[in-house]
Amino acid sequence: MPESQAVRLLEGRLAEQEVELARLRTEVWTLRAEQQRVRASHDAGASSSAQPAGGDLAVRLQEALDRANERIQELEAERQAGGVATLQAQVEAMRLNLSRMEGRMTAFRDSARDVETEKIRAIEARVQADADLEFLKNRVLKKRREQQRQTQQEAAGRMGSVFGSLDDILSLGDPSVGRGAGARPKASTATRPPVPDRRRDREEEEVSSSRRPRPSEGERREE
Repeated sequence: MPESQAVRLLEGRLAEQEVELARLRTEVWTLRAEQQRVRASHDAGASSSAQPAGGDLAVRLQEALDRANERIQELEAERQAGGVATLQAQVEAMRLNLSRMEGRMTAFRDSARDVETEKIRAIEARVQADADLEFLKNRVLKKRREQQRQTQQEAAGRMGSVFGSLDDILSLGDPSVGRGAGARPKASTATRPPVPDRRRDREEEEVSSSRRPRPSEGERREE
């Protein structure tokens, strides 16, 4: 039987005993009053015929009074015992409720601890994700800078090759090239295909033209 139900039963029993005690006390008071009245009439000199009846009544009243007093003592003893039992049951009920509350508090603390742990883990995961993102961003920027630097170097190499080819092309029509007068800086030929050597043909043509007879003054005027 649960402690709370036992407490209610004991409290109900005590209430019943309280009612019975009140009734018995009233009965005792009535019996004592009747007993005093009988004694008073007996002392007043009642007739001899009424004396036996009055004596019997007094005896019955005394017996009833004794029974009532005895019952009152029993009820008071039961009431005291019931009160102790009620207090004990109440104490047990309070202990049980306290144990339940402690269990709930423990469960609440565990739940709160779990929630706090989850919050800490979420914060740590977010911090780690931010760190990983920053690391990836730095890697991407570094890779992009390397690609830009490589592209610039390749572009500079191509521009140098183009300018070297232009110098070679221009030097083909310059007769001073190869004669030591105003020679252009020699372009690098490491990154371009070899150009056909036509200087010898042009020099031979120039030599042959210089050996031809020059026209006279009159011929130049006629021209």
